[in-house]
Amino acid sequence: MPKFTVVISDVSNHDAGYRKSRAYWWLASLAGGYAELCLYWFLLEYFGSDSVQLIRPSELLGRSRRVQTDYLMVGVPTRLGKQHLEGVQFREMVLYDSSDHDGINYLYSDQAFLQSVTDRCLKHYRDERWSMPLKIGLLPIKRPPLNNRLHWKLLSQRRRATTPLAERRYDVGFVARPTGDTTSNLRLRWWIELVQKAPELRRWGGLVGGDDWRQAFAESQVPDACWMKRRKIGFSEYFDGMQDSKVALAPPGYAPWSFRHYEAIYAGCMIVTADLSPFEFLIPMPEESVVQLSEGESVVDGVRRALALGRDEPQRVMLARKQLDQWLKLGLYSRHCGDTLNRFMAFLEC
Repeated sequence: MPKFTVVISDVSNHDAGYRKSRAYWWLASLAGGYAELCLYWFLLEYFGSDSVQLIRPSELLGRSRRVQTDYLMVGVPTRLGKQHLEGVQFREMVLYDSSDHDGINYLYSDQAFLQSVTDRCLKHYRDERWSMPLKIGLLPIKRPPLNNRLHWKLLSQRRRATTPLAERRYDVGFVARPTGDTTSNLRLRWWIELVQKAPELRRWGGLVGGDDWRQAFAESQVPDACWMKRRKIGFSEYFDGMQDSKVALAPPGYAPWSFRHYEAIYAGCMIVTADLSPFEFLIPMPEESVVQLSEGESVVDGVRRALALGRDEPQRVMLARKQLDQWLKLGLYSRHCGDTLNRFMAFLEC
């Protein structure tokens, strides 16, 4: 009997058409591509294939054999209802939401039914300001084991010494697509502010996207100097650029944080980010190398503060990397990092 049964969300036709085949999801579970698989990858690493199974909601219907499991992990949004659980025996049911939705993304789900069966849900982050009828636990982030570019990059550089901050070519590095607009999106606002108000700072990177992206922001008067004039940039080039930058910008996008925070720590950068104090993550954010900006605070001032801290206390970036190594191994979840599993399981077993 598997200890964990992960029922993938059926959002985006995940349970229809050619995605109905088991072969499709077997390949997807190896190569990555879906954030909804993040929990499955995590559990597989720590418990092994004999203890974890991945199924779709439709597979729970009309089964000749009863499904028995300790934990039934149901991805939302979902069409799962009472009829799906008639042949399922479980000790605990837990919802998980792998979207960047602020709160729980029930969408078309039968919210009342789901809450009658469980009082728990996993999210990529927990906001202390949330007021919900469910207890919120911490969901592993999207990192496919065989398609983790950060892991392979770090593995190839394992014997390469990190360049000290004082010897790096650029003051600040950042690459992103310009999602949102110049009023609401900090990715745009911060980079525009740096270009316009701190031209003396040596910058690496900028905004990427094709001509359609540039035309979409033409009326917003985004300075031409903000663009890299590239449609996209490969991960290896991106990470090399970060390793050559003293400070990395990590503004919020669709969510208040992203994996670029951890990438910047692995690259040995100081980090400037928005205020993360209300949020909690499965992998705690090391504070030594992070400068957090309150709403409306100047990013130029934040970058200069980060540069000064990195100059006066260069050991900060190494301390942050050491803390991160407690939770991840070269960018991967690992059974050697027991604290990560203990932190995850504490919510399920409380």
